[in-house]
Amino acid sequence: MLVLSRRVNESIQIGTDIEIMVIDVRGDVVRLGITAPQSTQIWRKELWDVIVKENRTASEAPKSADFKATPSLPLSAFSKLSKIPTVKVSNKS
Repeated sequence: MLVLSRRVNESIQIGTDIEIMVIDVRGDVVRLGITAPQSTQIWRKELWDVIVKENRTASEAPKSADFKATPSLPLSAFSKLSKIPTVKVSNKS
């Protein structure tokens, strides 16, 4: 693990397109600003760990015969969908 010390308004550069800047430090809380391409996914570590765990659990789960590939919605959801107004688009050129 690389450990760096930075002060407020100082930053580190990761590769050519990711910059992490220290915005504020209050007690034991550090606020960071991250500049990265919009396609870069940025997760808090504790959330990332939960996602990885859930994915592993799902991939290891036995496939049962009564497993439904398509989840069914409750009837109340369908009744709400029928009340949504629709717009017909004509293909006149």
